[in-house]
Amino acid sequence: MKKVGKFFKYIYNQTHKGFYFLCLVFSRGFYFYFYAVASLFKVFFKKSKKLDNLLEHYKSRQERPEYFFVLLFSCILLIATFYVAFYDSNEIVKLDEMIVDNDKVVSEIIDDNVNNKEIVEEVPVEEPGANTPPLETNLYKIYGNMGINNINFSELRLTNNDVKAWLVVDGTNINYPIVQTTNNDYYLNNNFKKKKTSNGWPFMDYRNNVSMVDDNTIFYGHNLLNKTAFGSISNIFTTNWFNNSSHKILVITETKIYTYEIFSIYYSDPTSYYLQTNFISDNSRNNFFNNLKSKSSVNFSVEVSSTDKIITLSTCTEDNKGRKVVHAKLISEVNR
Repeated sequence: MKKVGKFFKYIYNQTHKGFYFLCLVFSRGFYFYFYAVASLFKVFFKKSKKLDNLLEHYKSRQERPEYFFVLLFSCILLIATFYVAFYDSNEIVKLDEMIVDNDKVVSEIIDDNVNNKEIVEEVPVEEPGANTPPLETNLYKIYGNMGINNINFSELRLTNNDVKAWLVVDGTNINYPIVQTTNNDYYLNNNFKKKKTSNGWPFMDYRNNVSMVDDNTIFYGHNLLNKTAFGSISNIFTTNWFNNSSHKILVITETKIYTYEIFSIYYSDPTSYYLQTNFISDNSRNNFFNNLKSKSSVNFSVEVSSTDKIITLSTCTEDNKGRKVVHAKLISEVNR
């Protein structure tokens, strides 16, 4: 055992000496340039004591590799922090161009003065799969840029047989197929192709009926920093969105297009109160709806009653300690 201990101690000492020597070489080379520049100025300012001190400082630094190591470590830490905070992983993409196109499509579909058939004709038709990158890492971009009139549930089921609907929220990047399975856990860590990823995929509560007949149909999605998934729900909590958005949400199924109008948005603690799907009486339903409306951080001037059907969008806050919640009531449904 002593020999083994001596062996590892020898390895440690040699590694330490080697690393120290390597840092010393880099330190001498790194501070050499600062020393050379100070020496150049010394030629012109021979009586400058500050330059004398600076020359002495850089000369001593050349023989102190620990300073160079601290500097190098600080730079690596700064770069890593910047990478984590601002860099988009390969699983997610930005949809900056999607916002303008999405607003146009939504405004055409929700216009109550236009016939549904005319809407479909006015929306530009894109070739299925046009500009679709073949890589799975671009899933949010692939579906986020898809035109509403190109939604084909038969084709979508070839990729994922759990697909139930399509969700579009005006003034956000939300323009995705919605999945549903037998629990509310699976799609927290699996994407539309059922591949493991922490970015998950937007999904419908497993208790809800895809026919949108429940009192409260609930959709979940991760709050991703690059505004994909439900990350752009943050837009809804801004004055700009309130003043310029139509406040509409579309839920598209295989046979119908449902239009909803937002009546409440707020921040909440992690609670199950707003996640109730059905009620046994008109009175309990009416109390529930009024409670949701009273929680809103802004006044939408939209009335809700016991005869309404609503949808709920739920995502985490940035610190993952609370929830951002959006409620909207059904105002129209048309056949596709």
